[in-house]
Amino acid sequence: MDLGKIIRAIVALVLAVGVIFLVVKLVSGAFALLGGVLDTILGIVLILALVAIVIWMFRYAAKKKK
Repeated sequence: MDLGKIIRAIVALVLAVGVIFLVVKLVSGAFALLGGVLDTILGIVLILALVAIVIWMFRYAAKKKK
């Protein structure tokens, strides 16, 4: 066997493993970012719902006071 072919095969294998590793890291990072965005949206919706409940409670109490 030619030493150049062996070196090229090793370099190609290392590059392939590196590309696969990079793709896996990028995909897992994207899922983590997506999870963070989802948590933020759910938190905002929860806060808005709580504010709406408090406003409704005060309006209800004002109507019953009269």
